[in-house]
Amino acid sequence: MKEIVLCDNGEYIRVVDLCKKFNLNVDIDAFHDPEYLNTYPNEIKNQLESYKNIKVRSIHGSFADLCFGSKDSLIREATKNRFEYSYEISRKLSCKNIVLHHGYVPGTSYPPNWVKRSKIFWDDFLRDKDAETVFYIENLLEHTPYLISEVASTVNDSRLNICLDIGHAHCNSKTSVLDWVKKLNKQIGFVHLHNNYGQQDEHLGFEKGTIDFLEICNALEEYASNSIWGIETNINDMESSIIWLIENNFLKV
Repeated sequence: MKEIVLCDNGEYIRVVDLCKKFNLNVDIDAFHDPEYLNTYPNEIKNQLESYKNIKVRSIHGSFADLCFGSKDSLIREATKNRFEYSYEISRKLSCKNIVLHHGYVPGTSYPPNWVKRSKIFWDDFLRDKDAETVFYIENLLEHTPYLISEVASTVNDSRLNICLDIGHAHCNSKTSVLDWVKKLNKQIGFVHLHNNYGQQDEHLGFEKGTIDFLEICNALEEYASNSIWGIETNINDMESSIIWLIENNFLKV
């Protein structure tokens, strides 16, 4: 992998200590909620101060109710507005990696038309974005990796990659996590790492749940060696998951 970061899930006061202890950078999650700054207007300043000397490598952008491939033009416009908001937040945080949800709900849209609308959306959205910022579309409810792969390859822009969330693939998909890794291959630019028992999205530590983490991490090193790995477990399982990576020689401290 290129780098390992901690996804803070808004728990930045606790995650700061782990970043310092293990010399890791951070993915900030709090600003995915576009109402967050209305409630906490000083949080960009506060979080930057807390993460002083820790690199903000990525952010999780807005995702609630958003759908860039929607048949409804008003939904696509709302999605664009929220993605623009996420881009502006990233600039304020001096961050060049933004994770956004793919937004596809199986059975609600004819896949070839979804791909066509997605390309139109991303061609327009990326037109005025800087060359260094990369957006990663993340799987959530998809049953297979094929549609998200087709969207990325059809848009065909180096600023649009895929974030493989292995927990989502395990509990929401009909395809094994290993097959997701093999199919998406070098399209994977970012990975969300957390475990579950295959029934719901629990964000458990690496040694809990039924994902074979050693198999998957080895596969990621083979098929997507240049990806950023984000540890997205719940805060209580985060340190044990970092230690698992160290003990299995995926992280050196």
